[in-house]
Amino acid sequence: MHVVVYLPRNLLAHLRIVLGDTHSLATAADPAELHSILRVGDADLLIVDPGMRDGTQAEAIEEIIARHASLPVVVYTTLAPVSVRNVMRLARLGVQHVVLNRFDDEPRRFLELIERVPAHPVAELMLRELAEPLRLMPVVLARAVEQLVRSPSRAKTIPDFAAMAGMTTRTLYRHLTPMGLPPRQLLISARLLRAYIFLRGPGSRLKEVALKLGYAQPEQLSEQLRDWTGLAPKDIRRTLSPVEFVRRVADHLRRVGAEAEDEVEPV
Repeated sequence: MHVVVYLPRNLLAHLRIVLGDTHSLATAADPAELHSILRVGDADLLIVDPGMRDGTQAEAIEEIIARHASLPVVVYTTLAPVSVRNVMRLARLGVQHVVLNRFDDEPRRFLELIERVPAHPVAELMLRELAEPLRLMPVVLARAVEQLVRSPSRAKTIPDFAAMAGMTTRTLYRHLTPMGLPPRQLLISARLLRAYIFLRGPGSRLKEVALKLGYAQPEQLSEQLRDWTGLAPKDIRRTLSPVEFVRRVADHLRRVGAEAEDEVEPV
């Protein structure tokens, strides 16, 4: 999981302990840098303190959260009047998760919350579609597939994916291809799920979405969306519900997987 934070030093230091080396962390020094990080990167979770600098950054934080409405947010702050006021303001934007320093930020509980919050409904719908093959996989591989679907930025390449599963690339192919889930197609499907979430955000642009997801050109993303769903990005945003989008992506994955029995394993 890729976590982006805007926190004071003391809270950031504790958060590093909580995350350990399990998840990646990007820190912002001010709201402008925070916006820049979120604009070009595929973050899974934003953690902010609306009490930063005596609450003077609250309005800027609100604007960033509103602009990135699809991004899950956790507020991590201290119990103080200015923080409480600003937490209430963020609640009006739909922010639900608040962790108070020295009250409920015990590392294990905090980490459980961090890992639970980013579960996008679209990702969970896809995991339901994959429930049967997931049940038949080795546990470590099933866990890697779940992580990929929920957090596609964790595996940008097939070797990354194999490393998540604790196996070689050849072994990854040997497990997944007979199940109709070619690794490369799983990577694409995970990115398209995230693309759909971004495209439905207010004011989203295909160019920015493609940049976030690591595409060299927006046309590459547009072409994949057409191939997998039969619709252009603008039509997907306007006409496809999450359930219908996931169904089309899952159907395409199964169709391609059924044709991949003879896919050559990498040497």
